[in-house]
Amino acid sequence: MDDVQVYPDLVSVIIPALNEADNIRQCIAAARRDFGPGEVEIIVVDGGSTDGTPRLVPPDVTLIRSPRGRAVQMNQGAAASHGEILVFCHADSQLPCGWRKAVMETLGRPGVSGGTFQTLALPERGLLLAIRNRMRQATNWRLMYGDQVQFMARETFDQVGGFPEIPLMEDVEMSRALHQRGHLARPRDLRVITSSRRFLERGPLRQWLQNIWAMIRYLYLGATPQDIAHTYRSSREKAL
Repeated sequence: MDDVQVYPDLVSVIIPALNEADNIRQCIAAARRDFGPGEVEIIVVDGGSTDGTPRLVPPDVTLIRSPRGRAVQMNQGAAASHGEILVFCHADSQLPCGWRKAVMETLGRPGVSGGTFQTLALPERGLLLAIRNRMRQATNWRLMYGDQVQFMARETFDQVGGFPEIPLMEDVEMSRALHQRGHLARPRDLRVITSSRRFLERGPLRQWLQNIWAMIRYLYLGATPQDIAHTYRSSREKAL
């Protein structure tokens, strides 16, 4: 990335996408809001969508076509970006109003190496999702994932070598690497809207327990990213 010009005060939002025609417009609009081109740069990295997702990307948004793989896509987006701060937002998520200031203020705290947001899973159906949406997620690297929108300074991203290009758990490894370089933090009182489709597809309790078991297997029982990916893929992903 040495040959890419970096602009001060520019925040780059990198959106990896794969068959997200239902969500990509809302994701981009939430990131863009009323920010000018000198404040926010948006890059969509498509991993081979077959549902027309790339056609829905506005002309003022950079579109990159990449091999499939969220880590690969995010690394390619980072390589093409120009911001001093990198924000990695899943295509089925929406950044909240005031997100840019919150990210910059959070990274400006002494010793902070990166962070994520609290989340609001929508649509909210059932008691378990209602409870989840009102809980505050802990500031612990083991609980700070990609669906919460990870962010960090470009310099830090380069120092840790970007996302490891593995089939799953790249977000966990990024949080681990950021934790080893400083403190992780969450902006106060802001929640990223994230899709509850996985919870609704499998059932909130079943999905929640599966998430916990996957982390235990990966962090403590020696399961590989390939092992986790085999059982964790959604039906949407398996169909590709």
